[in-house]
Amino acid sequence: MRKLFGMTLAEVSAATGLSVSALSKIENDQISPTFSSLMRLVEGLGLSLGDLVSLDSHDRSTEARMTVTRAGDARYRSTPSYDIWPLCGDIQHKRMTPMVERVRNRDPTSGDGLLSHSGEEFVYVLRGEIEVHTQHYEPVRLGVGDSIYLDSRMAHTYTTVSDDEAEILMIWLSPPAQSSRDNLEMAEALLARKV
Repeated sequence: MRKLFGMTLAEVSAATGLSVSALSKIENDQISPTFSSLMRLVEGLGLSLGDLVSLDSHDRSTEARMTVTRAGDARYRSTPSYDIWPLCGDIQHKRMTPMVERVRNRDPTSGDGLLSHSGEEFVYVLRGEIEVHTQHYEPVRLGVGDSIYLDSRMAHTYTTVSDDEAEILMIWLSPPAQSSRDNLEMAEALLARKV
Protein backbone atom coordinates (compact mmCIF):
# COMPACT_ATOMS: atom_id res chain seq x y z
CA MET A 1 0.00 0.00 0.00
CA ARG A 2 2.85 2.36 0.87
CA LYS A 3 4.43 1.87 -2.54
CA LEU A 4 1.07 2.29 -4.24
CA PHE A 5 0.73 5.69 -2.55
CA GLY A 6 4.30 6.59 -3.55
CA MET A 7 5.32 7.07 0.07
CA THR A 8 8.63 6.30 1.74
CA LEU A 9 8.85 4.48 5.04
CA ALA A 10 9.93 7.79 6.60
CA GLU A 11 6.82 9.55 5.26
CA VAL A 12 4.52 6.84 6.64
CA SER A 13 6.42 7.00 9.93
CA ALA A 14 5.91 10.78 10.12
CA ALA A 15 2.18 10.42 9.36
CA THR A 16 1.53 7.60 11.84
CA GLY A 17 4.12 7.89 14.60
CA LEU A 18 5.26 4.31 13.98
CA SER A 19 9.00 3.76 13.67
CA VAL A 20 10.56 3.07 10.28
CA SER A 21 11.88 -0.21 11.68
CA ALA A 22 8.42 -1.36 12.85
CA LEU A 23 6.85 -0.40 9.51
CA SER A 24 9.51 -2.32 7.59
CA LYS A 25 8.99 -5.42 9.75
CA ILE A 26 5.21 -5.23 9.28
CA GLU A 27 5.63 -4.86 5.51
CA ASN A 28 7.95 -7.87 5.34
CA ASP A 29 5.74 -10.09 7.54
CA GLN A 30 8.43 -10.28 10.21
CA ILE A 31 5.97 -9.11 12.87
CA SER A 32 2.18 -8.87 13.09
CA PRO A 33 0.98 -5.35 13.76
CA THR A 34 -0.70 -4.71 17.09
CA PHE A 35 -4.24 -3.34 17.08
CA SER A 36 -2.69 -0.09 18.29
CA SER A 37 -0.40 -0.02 15.24
CA LEU A 38 -3.35 -0.70 12.92
CA MET A 39 -5.26 2.20 14.46
CA ARG A 40 -2.25 4.53 14.14
CA LEU A 41 -2.01 3.61 10.45
CA VAL A 42 -5.76 4.19 9.99
CA GLU A 43 -5.71 7.58 11.67
CA GLY A 44 -2.38 8.74 10.23
CA LEU A 45 -3.23 7.82 6.64
CA GLY A 46 -6.93 8.69 6.75
CA LEU A 47 -8.09 5.17 5.90
CA SER A 48 -10.67 2.88 7.43
CA LEU A 49 -9.74 -0.14 9.50
CA GLY A 50 -11.40 -2.31 6.86
CA ASP A 51 -8.91 -0.97 4.30
CA LEU A 52 -6.05 -2.47 6.31
CA VAL A 53 -7.49 -5.77 7.50
CA SER A 54 -9.56 -6.76 4.46
CA LEU A 55 -8.00 -9.32 2.20
CA ASP A 56 -10.05 -8.42 -0.87
CA SER A 57 -10.96 -5.07 -2.33
CA HIS A 58 -13.25 -4.17 -5.18
CA ASP A 59 -14.20 -0.77 -6.49
CA ARG A 60 -17.89 -0.18 -5.81
CA SER A 61 -20.23 2.61 -6.72
CA THR A 62 -20.96 4.94 -3.81
CA GLU A 63 -24.67 4.27 -4.34
CA ALA A 64 -26.59 1.02 -4.01
CA ARG A 65 -23.65 -0.80 -2.46
CA MET A 66 -24.05 -4.29 -1.09
CA THR A 67 -21.78 -7.18 -0.28
CA VAL A 68 -22.08 -10.57 1.34
CA THR A 69 -19.60 -12.39 3.56
CA ARG A 70 -20.06 -16.17 3.71
CA ALA A 71 -19.20 -18.12 6.86
CA GLY A 72 -17.04 -20.49 4.84
CA ASP A 73 -14.86 -17.60 3.67
CA ALA A 74 -13.51 -16.76 7.15
CA ARG A 75 -9.90 -15.56 6.90
CA TYR A 76 -8.44 -14.03 10.05
CA ARG A 77 -5.64 -11.50 10.49
CA SER A 78 -3.84 -11.67 13.83
CA THR A 79 -2.54 -9.17 16.39
CA PRO A 80 -0.97 -10.15 19.73
CA SER A 81 -4.41 -10.06 21.42
CA TYR A 82 -6.95 -10.78 18.68
CA ASP A 83 -7.64 -12.71 15.50
CA ILE A 84 -9.68 -10.36 13.29
CA TRP A 85 -12.04 -11.42 10.51
CA PRO A 86 -13.34 -8.36 8.63
CA LEU A 87 -16.93 -8.75 7.50
CA CYS A 88 -18.07 -7.25 4.20
CA GLY A 89 -14.58 -5.84 3.75
CA ASP A 90 -14.75 -5.37 0.01
CA ILE A 91 -16.80 -2.17 0.29
CA GLN A 92 -14.53 0.79 0.86
CA HIS A 93 -15.33 4.28 2.17
CA LYS A 94 -17.75 3.08 4.80
CA ARG A 95 -18.00 4.40 8.34
CA MET A 96 -18.91 1.09 9.98
CA THR A 97 -16.29 -1.65 10.10
CA PRO A 98 -17.87 -4.93 11.26
CA MET A 99 -15.51 -7.67 12.41
CA VAL A 100 -15.59 -10.99 14.20
CA GLU A 101 -12.75 -11.09 16.70
CA ARG A 102 -11.34 -13.98 18.67
CA VAL A 103 -10.17 -12.56 22.00
CA ARG A 104 -7.12 -14.53 23.20
CA ASN A 105 -5.54 -12.18 25.70
CA ARG A 106 -6.15 -12.76 29.43
CA ASP A 107 -4.10 -9.82 30.81
CA PRO A 108 -5.23 -6.25 30.01
CA THR A 109 -1.66 -4.94 30.41
CA SER A 110 -0.09 -7.31 27.87
CA GLY A 111 -0.64 -7.87 24.14
CA ASP A 112 -2.10 -4.73 22.61
CA GLY A 113 -2.77 -3.21 26.05
CA LEU A 114 -5.25 -0.38 26.64
CA LEU A 115 -5.83 1.43 23.37
CA SER A 116 -7.40 4.79 22.63
CA HIS A 117 -8.39 5.75 19.08
CA SER A 118 -11.01 7.71 17.20
CA GLY A 119 -14.59 6.60 16.69
CA GLU A 120 -17.07 4.50 18.63
CA GLU A 121 -17.53 0.76 18.93
CA PHE A 122 -20.22 -1.78 19.65
CA VAL A 123 -19.38 -5.28 20.90
CA TYR A 124 -21.69 -8.30 21.11
CA VAL A 125 -20.39 -11.51 22.69
CA LEU A 126 -20.89 -14.55 20.43
CA ARG A 127 -18.98 -17.20 22.39
CA GLY A 128 -17.28 -17.34 25.77
CA GLU A 129 -16.95 -14.55 28.26
CA ILE A 130 -14.95 -11.31 28.13
CA GLU A 131 -13.99 -8.45 30.39
CA VAL A 132 -13.96 -4.91 29.07
CA HIS A 133 -11.20 -2.83 30.67
CA THR A 134 -11.29 0.97 30.34
CA GLN A 135 -9.39 3.90 31.76
CA HIS A 136 -12.46 5.40 33.48
CA TYR A 137 -14.59 2.45 34.64
CA GLU A 138 -14.20 -0.74 36.62
CA PRO A 139 -13.91 -3.85 34.40
CA VAL A 140 -17.24 -5.06 33.00
CA ARG A 141 -17.80 -8.79 32.47
CA LEU A 142 -19.93 -9.81 29.47
CA GLY A 143 -21.26 -13.26 28.54
CA VAL A 144 -22.91 -14.68 25.44
CA GLY A 145 -25.62 -12.31 24.22
CA ASP A 146 -24.34 -9.34 26.26
CA SER A 147 -23.22 -6.17 24.51
CA ILE A 148 -21.46 -2.87 25.16
CA TYR A 149 -21.16 0.44 23.31
CA LEU A 150 -18.28 2.80 24.06
CA ASP A 151 -16.45 5.87 22.90
CA SER A 152 -13.19 4.54 21.43
CA ARG A 153 -11.29 7.65 22.54
CA MET A 154 -11.43 6.22 26.07
CA ALA A 155 -8.52 3.79 26.42
CA HIS A 156 -9.88 0.24 26.46
CA THR A 157 -9.18 -3.42 25.77
CA TYR A 158 -10.98 -6.76 25.83
CA THR A 159 -9.75 -9.89 27.58
CA THR A 160 -11.12 -13.41 27.67
CA VAL A 161 -12.17 -14.91 30.98
CA SER A 162 -13.27 -18.15 29.33
CA ASP A 163 -11.28 -21.39 29.45
CA ASP A 164 -10.66 -20.84 25.75
CA GLU A 165 -10.67 -17.75 23.53
CA ALA A 166 -13.89 -15.75 23.39
CA GLU A 167 -15.50 -14.58 20.17
CA ILE A 168 -17.14 -11.18 19.68
CA LEU A 169 -18.85 -9.22 16.96
CA MET A 170 -17.23 -5.79 16.99
CA ILE A 171 -18.52 -2.89 14.92
CA TRP A 172 -16.27 0.15 14.81
CA LEU A 173 -17.80 3.43 13.66
CA SER A 174 -15.16 5.81 12.38
CA PRO A 175 -15.61 9.54 12.89
CA PRO A 176 -17.17 11.59 10.06
CA ALA A 177 -14.72 12.16 7.23
CA GLN A 178 -12.30 14.94 8.02
CA SER A 179 -9.81 13.86 5.39
CA SER A 180 -7.53 16.13 3.50
CA ARG A 181 -7.25 15.92 -0.29
CA ASP A 182 -4.09 13.81 0.11
CA ASN A 183 -5.96 11.27 2.24
CA LEU A 184 -8.78 11.15 -0.31
CA GLU A 185 -6.28 10.51 -3.10
CA MET A 186 -4.63 7.72 -1.06
CA ALA A 187 -8.01 6.09 -0.39
CA GLU A 188 -8.86 6.25 -4.10
CA ALA A 189 -5.52 4.65 -4.92
CA LEU A 190 -6.31 1.92 -2.42
CA LEU A 191 -9.57 1.18 -4.22
CA ALA A 192 -7.66 0.52 -7.42
CA ARG A 193 -5.21 -1.97 -5.89
CA LYS A 194 -5.43 -5.66 -6.64
CA VAL A 195 -4.88 -7.99 -3.65
